[in-house]
Amino acid sequence: MRWSYSRLTSFGRCKYEFYLNYIINDDEKYLSERNYYAEVGSFMHDILAKILNKYIKNTNSPTLNLDEAAQYYVDNFDNNVFYKVRKSTMDKTFEMCADYLANLKADCLKDYEVLGVELKTEFKINGYDFIGFIDLLLRDKKDNALIIVDHKSLPYPLKLNGEVKKNFAHSFEEYKKQMYLYSFGIKEKYGEFPKMICWNHFKDTGKIVSIPFKNEEYEAAVKWFIDTIHEIESEEDFSPTLNYFYCTNLCDFRNCCEYRENADWKCMHE
Repeated sequence: MRWSYSRLTSFGRCKYEFYLNYIINDDEKYLSERNYYAEVGSFMHDILAKILNKYIKNTNSPTLNLDEAAQYYVDNFDNNVFYKVRKSTMDKTFEMCADYLANLKADCLKDYEVLGVELKTEFKINGYDFIGFIDLLLRDKKDNALIIVDHKSLPYPLKLNGEVKKNFAHSFEEYKKQMYLYSFGIKEKYGEFPKMICWNHFKDTGKIVSIPFKNEEYEAAVKWFIDTIHEIESEEDFSPTLNYFYCTNLCDFRNCCEYRENADWKCMHE
């Protein structure tokens, strides 16, 4: 198996979902589906990639002028986002993304060289194949150091004092693992680690979270990668993790999972 961050975290969320997706892989019996949040996120990633491609010289990738981005989003939303959730949630999400694109500044990258957009990175860690796509790789013109950026649809996770909010603590640690694994590939290709890891929260006015690269966190992420694969290789039961919101809204197999169909949510809540 060729590993990715999403495969590893899928196992951590629900072993049965991982089993259906990557071991059984039978679309006739277990049809994998996307969801509203994933589709919006993918659509925004595609738009941002088209905008950022214009900063790369001699690119053959699709591009989009910055002043056209918001209208492009409005005109093409229904052709890219098909799943539905609560109307108030959809309206709010639509407006936040449109506002973000409408307020992007042309000079936001004036101090940086764009080295890669949706940059494919493939390498081996401890003999295991890994593949990932880095949303944005920059080089700071001031000190020539590398910076990796990931676009996130989730809300800005920090308090005013810079601490991570309690309800975002787990997800923030997971996001760091992803970026540190990507840093492995960056080191192989460029001969150096990035100096900074950043997240662009586009549904929260584009607020940026930046952390310095820390070698001890990098080593912990690599260890997590290897340990998780070992756990998957030794797993025999692939039992489900039942969580009402995830099972009914986000799981790829929410409309065909036997465990979800037979779950007594009221009993679990009690």
